Amino acid sequence: MSDSLRLSIAERELPSGLTLLAVHNPRVRTFACAVSLDIRPGDEPEDRSGLAHLVGECLDEGTSHHDALGLAAAVERIGASMEGNARGGVVMGPAASQKEALDLLREMVLEPEFPGREVRRVQAEIVTEIRAEEDDPRSVAARRFRREIYGDHPLGRPPHGTLRSLGKLKPKDLRAFHDAWFRPAGGFVAAAGPMEPERLLDQLTKVFGRFRGKPAKHVPMADVDLAATSRDAHLPMSREQVHVFLGHIGIRRTHPDFYVLSLMDHVLGTGPGFTSRVSKKLRDEQGLCYAVSAGITASAGEEPGTFTAYIGTSPEHRQKAIDGFLTEIRRIRSEPPSPQELQDVKDYLTGSFVFGLERNTNLAAYAIRARRFGLGFDFLQRYPDVVRAITPEQVREAAERHLHPDRLVVVSAGAS
Repeated sequence: MSDSLRLSIAERELPSGLTLLAVHNPRVRTFACAVSLDIRPGDEPEDRSGLAHLVGECLDEGTSHHDALGLAAAVERIGASMEGNARGGVVMGPAASQKEALDLLREMVLEPEFPGREVRRVQAEIVTEIRAEEDDPRSVAARRFRREIYGDHPLGRPPHGTLRSLGKLKPKDLRAFHDAWFRPAGGFVAAAGPMEPERLLDQLTKVFGRFRGKPAKHVPMADVDLAATSRDAHLPMSREQVHVFLGHIGIRRTHPDFYVLSLMDHVLGTGPGFTSRVSKKLRDEQGLCYAVSAGITASAGEEPGTFTAYIGTSPEHRQKAIDGFLTEIRRIRSEPPSPQELQDVKDYLTGSFVFGLERNTNLAAYAIRARRFGLGFDFLQRYPDVVRAITPEQVREAAERHLHPDRLVVVSAGAS
């Protein structure tokens, strides 16, 4: 790997428990900063699903110093863009406006007012989105699939909430959630731009050093068990196609098999730039669909993700598509990928992964991800060697450990 990709990243932990990260990107005149706090799916009450999402959507709807329009005008005046999310927010803009951008980001994340009129407007927008999803068979199947896998676990709840749960939420609920969970301990503020890392850390300290609050007390979330047997459900809808999801509980990002499984994913069903097995069999050879995929690592995070296979097909081919997935899942558990298959994946992964780090927002996100999941800031240098060292038999063994064709949840929606 070239020296130009050896990132200079500095780190500083504040007494409050907030970790600051500064990434040096000397080749640009832009800047980005992301706040990602320790807010978890189980932190919102069970009957208030969508609360965390609504809080994130309303962070920029008015603060202690600006109303919604005033905040938007202040951001636009410095040539920046800014948005909130359920764990904090992000700002990006010219490096020359860095100080002003940081002040506005801190204000949005830490001092929102949640004015009633604006909260109701955002709620109405989310309600419109949910109603649109309820008329979309792929969204309906995906939501039911998630519920079938996670059950009553917080990850089984729709992140945007439901019509019923959203209807219960008041501005006071958003304020209470923000007060309880927007705390510095365990959180990260990561910035990337041309400023030297230590100087950037000093600036971040000046802006976020007064962020105080006792550590939040999270309720531990129970583990999610693999289904004891296979389950199959179809949700009839007046559509020409049927959208099929099948899979089961997956892995955390920190699982030691993550990298081996990422190669398995590309061989089996996610690899762009070459034909994966399910694409070749179900799309190219059998002509069952336009869109098909299968993988276990994309959703892996702090909590277990899912192994998910998806296909959109005609109703008369539903079972044929399911059988095709089962054939390929069983095959990759019993037969190692060919040397050429694996080499194609390795060449693609080692040649393309750095392109995701060209923007400052991605660099900031990378620094947070490296720290949160214990990857180490030298991950960029180690990753190609990690990938190249993986053998075909390791891929087969990982597939055998983590793919369970006899314990799949199958959910479809659309034409019967």
